[in-house]
Amino acid sequence: MSPPEVLSPSLSGRPRRVGLGALSDAQRVAKSFARDTAGLAAVEFAMIAPVLVLMLVGAAEITRAVSIDRRVSVATNMIADLVARETKLTGDDVRAIYDVAEQVMSPFDAGPLRLSIIPVMSSANNASQTLVYPGTTNRPSYHGGVVPAKCQGYTLATGMLNVNESVIVVEGRYTFTPLFTGYVMGSQDWSKTAVTKPRKSMCVAFDGETCTTTCFPS
Repeated sequence: MSPPEVLSPSLSGRPRRVGLGALSDAQRVAKSFARDTAGLAAVEFAMIAPVLVLMLVGAAEITRAVSIDRRVSVATNMIADLVARETKLTGDDVRAIYDVAEQVMSPFDAGPLRLSIIPVMSSANNASQTLVYPGTTNRPSYHGGVVPAKCQGYTLATGMLNVNESVIVVEGRYTFTPLFTGYVMGSQDWSKTAVTKPRKSMCVAFDGETCTTTCFPS
């Protein structure tokens, strides 16, 4: 006995007869295809893999940036503290102190770090008048840090110094370059400043100078 037939429209507009057996086969194929999940996990992984890689790279970059930023801060503050502990320094003394910065930055590259030692003194008559009191001969910079010249003005926070006092200012700058996302973020310039008062005398002497200066008008 042949299976019953149903009418199905044709291109000519006339109904054509289609066997229910053919419909059942098509339905079974459709259901089998819907139930087939082979390769679904691979497709899902291909969709989320770029997001996971991006998150991993971002976490690595952020961790590295935070670590370097902290080390730059520590190095800047440590240099200021070590200078402030002395009564006088030569160029060799300053370069030896800079060696500490390399140890602090390890294992990260200290090449992008630039340091400047800036001794500042206030006038004997006006505490708000502050300038750099020593020359630059025995005050080298580290990796090209900017070193203000003798008698150059340097602004400090209001009330930081009384008349005829001094502080050691150390400016640290670091150029951070991401390892993986540099083409997106580019390099970032960070700056740190540490200010410390001399521990053992009114000022730290450089270039064989005393704590008196001729930079201020008499």
